[in-house]
Amino acid sequence: METSVSPGGLAKVPANRRDFLRLSGALGIAATGTWSLTGCNIFGSQPQQQEGAKTLRIAYTTVETVDPQVITNGMWILTRGILEGLVTQTETGDSVNPATAESWEISDDNLTYTFKLRENAKWSNGDPVTAHDFEATYKRLFTPSGASAGGTTLGANSYQASTGIKGAVEFLSGALTDWSQVGVKATGDKELVITLANPNPDLLPALSHPSLLPLHMKTVEEKPDDWQKPPNFITNGPYAVTNWVMNSTLDLVPNENYWDRGQVFYDNIQVQLIEATASGTQTVPYENNETDIVGIPDVDVQRFQKDPELSKHLKVVENYSVAYLAKLRSENPALEDIRVRQALSMAMSRDTLAGVVTGAKAGQTLVPGRVKGWDDSFALGEDIEQAKRLLAEAGYPDGKGLPEIRILAGVDSPIVAALADVWQKNLGIKVRPDIVESGVYVERRWQVQKGDYIGFYFGTFAGLPTWPTYTGSLWSPIDVQKFSLPSASWAQYQKIEQDKELDAGTKNKQLAALLKEKSSPGSREMADLVAKGYSEPDDAKRLAIFKEAAGVREQESLYIPVLWLSVYFAVRPTIEGIVMRAYPDYFYLKGLKPKA
Repeated sequence: METSVSPGGLAKVPANRRDFLRLSGALGIAATGTWSLTGCNIFGSQPQQQEGAKTLRIAYTTVETVDPQVITNGMWILTRGILEGLVTQTETGDSVNPATAESWEISDDNLTYTFKLRENAKWSNGDPVTAHDFEATYKRLFTPSGASAGGTTLGANSYQASTGIKGAVEFLSGALTDWSQVGVKATGDKELVITLANPNPDLLPALSHPSLLPLHMKTVEEKPDDWQKPPNFITNGPYAVTNWVMNSTLDLVPNENYWDRGQVFYDNIQVQLIEATASGTQTVPYENNETDIVGIPDVDVQRFQKDPELSKHLKVVENYSVAYLAKLRSENPALEDIRVRQALSMAMSRDTLAGVVTGAKAGQTLVPGRVKGWDDSFALGEDIEQAKRLLAEAGYPDGKGLPEIRILAGVDSPIVAALADVWQKNLGIKVRPDIVESGVYVERRWQVQKGDYIGFYFGTFAGLPTWPTYTGSLWSPIDVQKFSLPSASWAQYQKIEQDKELDAGTKNKQLAALLKEKSSPGSREMADLVAKGYSEPDDAKRLAIFKEAAGVREQESLYIPVLWLSVYFAVRPTIEGIVMRAYPDYFYLKGLKPKA
């Protein structure tokens, strides 16, 4: 998830996926909410603590929904060990281990994957996990709901288009209505066949994404409004949910029917739901021995590092996420000039910014350096003198006449403040951080701003360390095309999106036509290159194509890389088996155990 966003504010729990998307306005627009039910235990009974029970206490950001088919914080807690997909990730995140699927075969043309599910895979209620469960779940995922395939937007459909399942995006958009033409088919109780539109060497890691977790569809269909509420929430992972108190706790116990029950060691796991904060207060429960695993905010990392005892508790995932800027739409066209955007990117002094937070590195590109095959050949680079020349060519010599640049953020980040200082020093322009409540942040970044407001919104994101992910899903071609639209065209795009009179197929045709006519040539070039990369069977050639696409995106500077960030956790030395991964779920619950 984007770590600069923490939802807040709806008054009713939309347990139904369509209701969630409707209430969140998720037509490419971020969601606005958790639900104010703190202290009201509506989702189960508090489990009785048994004497001598092995308990793990984890701090986690507030969970809005446990539907993996919607982009929210909740989908990442599911992948840790509540629901289990066909495969799970290895430590590096670019390969996989068997999970619900014990084995698979790949066709000679690399388009068809046949998965054999474990005979002893069961749901927490004892039902067998079947290939039909996966097919029915994916059909639900791909059924049009008013939201396009996900990328980085809270509330959107969570399917990552870069996965490349045949017909999936078309079915989701409404352009395809025949399910038999979609590349998902249960050919037996324990055999699932997935067919791709084009070869995707990263398919197996992509299948570990939360969107492709299975659901107990019988319960979802019979109890569409209540299936997420314990005891209705049926799971197939190592742990089952017994209790859920909004904005308070999520309680887990072993799934006694899990196929690998011998690797589930804790008797219960208490997930303590907290609001994300940069204030440093979230470490207090850990230091008071009230929780066992917690994320460490930047303000506390150095204190932990310098403390002789707390330093032994630190775990770090280096180059975990990318901090970036995204252009805000405005009635003022100043930032629609590519020269202005490039000048701002080239005058960022990223090495200076990296000194503001612990573990940060200069983010030269939107594709982080931990992706195999990365080099700096496609980076825009930094050159303050060239940046000044570009500003002058655009009509703003020495920054004169350029309106004040605003940096919109949902948290008070030291990176944002430092960036404002750097730009003012390097280019002589006026820059001001605009720190707002998270709900305001989410709404404002999709609006067309008034003529006296131009700038960027600040965010962070992480994903699979693969080229399809970082060029096809994160800051994807369609995202870049949308951000390249002039403000008037963007307003028109939103109007079409929100037109309830249009069916999904017609709506998507109109949106595609608008993008084709009004988006920038560079954004369309990037889209063509990414599509070409997906269809290229040769590994070396495919890598070159994706790099070229990433380079075009850097040149467009609609999304601007700032820093590559590390993430820190405090983990009690009494816990064994934790393996940190550079992925938004961070670690798996399976295999964790108390030291003997």
